[in-house]
Amino acid sequence: MREAFARVWENPYVRVLVYLLLFFLLYRFLARTWPALSVLLTAFTFAYLAHPVVRFFEGRRLPRALGVVLVYLLLGLFLGLASFLAAQTVLELTRLAQELPRLLEPLFSWLLSLPDRARAVPVPEALKPILAEASRGLQGLLQGFLETLVRWLQGLLAQGGNLLGFLTSLLGGVFQLLTALALSIYFLYDLPRLGRAALLVFPEPYQPLVAELAHKLDRSVGGFVRGQLLVAFLVGLLVGVGLWLVGVPLAASLGFLAGVFNLIPFVGVIVSGVPALLLAATGGWVKVLLALLVLWLANQIEGNLLGPLIVGRATRLHPVTAIAAILLGATLFGLWGALLGVPAAAFLKVLLEDYYKASRFYREG
Repeated sequence: MREAFARVWENPYVRVLVYLLLFFLLYRFLARTWPALSVLLTAFTFAYLAHPVVRFFEGRRLPRALGVVLVYLLLGLFLGLASFLAAQTVLELTRLAQELPRLLEPLFSWLLSLPDRARAVPVPEALKPILAEASRGLQGLLQGFLETLVRWLQGLLAQGGNLLGFLTSLLGGVFQLLTALALSIYFLYDLPRLGRAALLVFPEPYQPLVAELAHKLDRSVGGFVRGQLLVAFLVGLLVGVGLWLVGVPLAASLGFLAGVFNLIPFVGVIVSGVPALLLAATGGWVKVLLALLVLWLANQIEGNLLGPLIVGRATRLHPVTAIAAILLGATLFGLWGALLGVPAAAFLKVLLEDYYKASRFYREG
């Protein structure tokens, strides 16, 4: 019987059909179990990203259990501070939205006076047909924009009937997040033991290679996490202090916002820029220009000094490569892809330099 199966297995078409069937069954299994697997993957990812912080505490002679507790205490303080500062920012922006017509009144008056000023300027006869055509084109663009805006508002108002579904999905997402955080405590505490157990799954001849790859992956991710946390803190400090010196309201909240979003490289300054400029507008256009200068300086310091010096040294990636990894990761996998794009690119660079370039195929073709 075994020889008969061996002869059948020698047929390449049989092997292809079996592999396709196994792939289909695996796909069906993942599709059916994805809600549970997504919670487990989220918990494991958080534990893996927080593991370098726990190792830092262990290096200071703290027990691993105490290091895990400190990580979650820091997470709780972070979430509490984030909620407080976010509430402050929302209240201030709400007040700004009510005062926005008054703030924009000089600009609107200037725009409304433009036609009278334009008519007062003598225009050569040769330019009048060109200006008339440009005016008709601008009128068409404005009409198209208004039609698009009306359709968008109608679609937004039509979503009112789905409010219950939105709240239900929101509660489900919060429950999944809390479940993932609870599971991540166990993952984080037992991560070294889980790594040793996962290593035993591979055949013994390949275990040294797998252990070496895991060590290099851990070094890349750990270096990126520590470096990016430091860069995010420094960028948030620069933005907060700079906006405070300029006199922008809620400078601490804006600096905190810049630091949090800068966990994704180069994003924090951009995200905090819009509310910073809106809040600066309450003090006049000079304050807006000064706030814009602060944000530009923070972005330049991050891109040309902090990023290459701290994160670039840990991951050995060019800033352009890091930005490309963030964009591709966000496009393919959303927020997690944006967060993990840079360490994944750093690990691929390790594979390229340490294994591919040292291989016989690279040298001899």
